[in-house]
Parts: sequence; structure tokens; C-alpha cells
Amino acid sequence: MSFWKDKAVLVTGGAGFAGSHVVEELLRRDPSVRVTVADDLSSGRRENLRSVYKKVRFVRGDLRELENAVTACRGQAVILHLAARVWGVDYNQKHPASMFRDNALLAAQVLEAARLCEAERFLMTSSVCVYPRDASIPTPEAEGFLGTPEPTNEGYGWAKRMGEFMSRAYHREHGLKVAVVRPANAYGPRDHFESEHSHVISALIRRAVRGDDPLKVWGDGSQTRSFLYVEDFARGLVDACERHAECDPLNLGTTEEVTVRALAETVLRLSGSKARLEFDPGQPSGQPRRACDSSRAEEVLGFAPRVSLEEGLRKTIEWYRPRAKKASAA
Repeated sequence: MSFWKDKAVLVTGGAGFAGSHVVEELLRRDPSVRVTVADDLSSGRRENLRSVYKKVRFVRGDLRELENAVTACRGQAVILHLAARVWGVDYNQKHPASMFRDNALLAAQVLEAARLCEAERFLMTSSVCVYPRDASIPTPEAEGFLGTPEPTNEGYGWAKRMGEFMSRAYHREHGLKVAVVRPANAYGPRDHFESEHSHVISALIRRAVRGDDPLKVWGDGSQTRSFLYVEDFARGLVDACERHAECDPLNLGTTEEVTVRALAETVLRLSGSKARLEFDPGQPSGQPRRACDSSRAEEVLGFAPRVSLEEGLRKTIEWYRPRAKKASAA
């Protein structure tokens, strides 16, 4: 029997980029699952749930308020917490207090609401942003609380660390079963392509499709990342919640570590752009290298990405191009 059969499941942030894919993944696994989406629509969009909207219950509210979190969690057996304030590196660097406050508060209130409502299981979506700037590459889970998080994402990184600490504390004190996952940089359809929200892939695709020439890239292009296509991301989160609710963090990523220069060149090629690249070392570029060791997720969950970076970029460009044309014509 499916773990999800007839279960009442809450996805916080379920109208967002990653959350909407998690909702779809749950319904793919078992159509009997009863999904509630909680979102304040500050960055999420109902449009993201178009394919499943009639199959889910929607609750709108700011989950930083305990009353709203309790309303969303009431009657839920499983809670997958994806609600977060997620912005680009420039905003993160300039607003560490806001990023820490909002994300730590979201985690605290939803965890407390889960306890009050006697939920059976909880997924805490953490991040590879918990790791320090000088972490080993590839980075093992053991380094999650060494030193301080990467300075350009420090507020967000500390908030995610506190979410992990609170998860362990609620497990020890209240017996709540919690899965903790540290995903790599996610990308794909429904990502935030707006300038203030966008991360490196969505920003590069927006500029390439728009026809920017030169195509400007922050940093000198030598910084590296590993990226996880959003459908793989969603599958890994649901696997972890179902099969590893042990308060034992798991990295979720890919072995494809790529420089930002190579990434930008690939985006230009796949988008058909002939623009030249122009790098700006004066702009914030984040951690010099970031690539997590996902061998434990493979061992524990049997998890391996199914979508290569090139295939994922092609799919994302194909999804975004008609929407960019529609927006420019409006």
C-alpha cells in the first residue's frame, strides 16, 4: 500500500516554484492523497497549480502568524514545509536580518502548529546555504554546522540552520518525526525570472531570451555551482519525507559541478543567442564553489537525478520563451 494513500497532506509554499512541483509529485504517486496548499501568494502564484488546482484545497495566509499556521495544519497527517522567503544574492547580502527573521519565523510557527495539531510527520526543507564558505567540495552533511554560512547568504543560511535545530528539538521533546533535506540550487519551469527574485539560471535565461548583448554576468565566471532540476528536487523531497523521517539531514543534488562561465555559454547556445558575455567582478557572486555530496541520499533513498543540466536548461528555456514573449507584448 502506498504510504500516501488517503493521507491528509499540507504543502506550505505550495503555490511557489518548488512547492507546486511537490504538489504534482504527491498526486502522481497516489491520486487518493488529500493535499492542502498553504501560501500567502507573496511570491507563489495560483497559476503554478493550474494542472492540479481542482484536486487540492487552498488556504491563503501568512504563516509567520501562528494562528494562520494552525489553521493550515489542522487535520493534517503530514506537513511538507517549503514556504520560504527566497531572493537573489544581492538582496540576501543587503538584507540579512530580514532573511533570517522571516525564514526562521516561518519554520518556528509551522513546527509549533504541527505539534499543536498532532501531525504525524514533518519535512523541513533546508538548503546547501547552511554550509560555510570554505566547506569541503563535494560537501558532506557533517559540515552543516561548521563555522558560519557563506556571508552573501548569511541570514538565509542561519535561518535554515535554525530550522534544522528546531526540527531536532521538536523530535526530542515532542516525538515529532521529521525529515530534513538540504537541496542544491533548484531551477526549472515556474522559477522566478523577475530581477529581484531571480537566481543565476533564471537571470541568465531571462537576459538571453530578451536578447541582451552583451549578456552581463555577475562575478568573473569562475565560481561553481551544482544545479538540480525542479522535478528531481520534488521527487527527492517526497522520497525523504516518506522514507527518512529521522532528523538526519540529507544533501540532495547532482555531481554536475559547473562554472558560471560554462553555464552562461550553455544558456546562450541553447537559446540561440549570439551575444557576447561580459563579466562584472564588482558585483556579488556568492560562494566561490558550491557542490554537495549526495552519496548518502543515493544510499538511503536510492536517489539519483534523472535530468541532466543541459536537458533541464533546454526544458526551462522552452517553457520560459513563450511566456517572455507574452509578457513583452502586454
